[in-house]
Amino acid sequence: MEKVDDLTREKLREWQMRRLEIKDRIQSHPEQTLELSKVLDLMDDEHADILSQAEMIRATDAADEPAPPAAPTPPPLTGAFTLQLNVAAQSAEDLRRLLDMAVFELQQQISAMASTPDARPQGGGMSGSLGEYRFELGSQGNA
Repeated sequence: MEKVDDLTREKLREWQMRRLEIKDRIQSHPEQTLELSKVLDLMDDEHADILSQAEMIRATDAADEPAPPAAPTPPPLTGAFTLQLNVAAQSAEDLRRLLDMAVFELQQQISAMASTPDARPQGGGMSGSLGEYRFELGSQGNA
């Protein structure tokens, strides 16, 4: 869990105390429930504002810190065939379906490349309601 700065902690504590007071008033004055419920709704917005301000403070602090060193780049892969695939989806199920479609298209491309003596890199992709995928298939000659 991230550290909460003292100012944010104090604002949250004050907000909680006021919220408890309003809930107590609802218990002791049921005839004011509607008005006090509206106040509680406004307090929810206030709570979100307090948290977003804390996020901005953390983001500013993070921007002031030096960036961690980048991970070393792995050496390039070597082999008779190379594949670069990028897939973007909104859900795990959409990702699975996109991968199935990409694999089907890739298998067709691999078969075509294997039957061509001087095959050039092949690209492909699809974009739609599930998301999108793109690939580039390369060959060092036919295998």
